[in-house]
Amino acid sequence: MRSCRIGFLLLSMIAPTMPVAGTAQTLPIAARAEDSPLIGSVLRTVAAEILTDQVVLTGLRQAARENDVYTMDAIIQRDVTWRLQAKRGTGPLLDTVMQGEMSRHLTLARVPRQAVLADLMLTDDRGLLVAATRIPSDYDQSDEAKYIVPTTSDPGMVHVEEAAYDESADDYVVAASILLIDPADGRMLGVLCANFTLAALARD
Repeated sequence: MRSCRIGFLLLSMIAPTMPVAGTAQTLPIAARAEDSPLIGSVLRTVAAEILTDQVVLTGLRQAARENDVYTMDAIIQRDVTWRLQAKRGTGPLLDTVMQGEMSRHLTLARVPRQAVLADLMLTDDRGLLVAATRIPSDYDQSDEAKYIVPTTSDPGMVHVEEAAYDESADDYVVAASILLIDPADGRMLGVLCANFTLAALARD
C-alpha cells in the first residue's frame, strides 16, 4: 500500500496578505507545513466507528442498492432539486437526508471532535449524498476530488485538499476524505468526507 500523503497549506500567522478576487476579504499567504497526523488519525477513527455503527452500515448498504437504479439524467435532476432546496434550507429530498438516521448518527460521531471537525458528510458508492452534519451545496459528489481520489486510490489512503475559506462554516477549513469498505464482503460502500478547522490544525 502506498504511504498516505497528507499535505496541506497552513495559514502563516506572520505572512503578508493578498486580496481574494471578487471579495473584500484578504487571504494570508500560506506557508507549507508538515503533514498533520491529526487529520489521518481522526478521519480513520471516525471511519472505523461508522463501520461498526449498524444504523450507518445498514443505511450505506441500502443506499448502494436503491441508488443503483438512478440513471445519469435522474441524478442530474436530483442534484438540481437539491441545490434549489439547499437555498431554502428545506424540501423533501433535503429533509430526507438531513433529518435521516444516518445524519443523526454522523452528528453524534462529530460531537466529541467538534473543536476540530467543522462538519462531516457521507456519500454512497456512486458519490451520491446520503448523510451530512451540515447542508452541502451539492447532492452529487461524484465529480469532486473528495470522492474521485479515494475511490481510485489504495484503501486506507486519506485524501487531503488545500486549505480554503468555507462560507457556510465562516472559517478556513481543510477538506479530507477516505474510502469506506464493507467489512463483510470488501465492497465499496461510499466515502467519508470531513472539513477540519484550520485553526485547530494550526494548534496541533
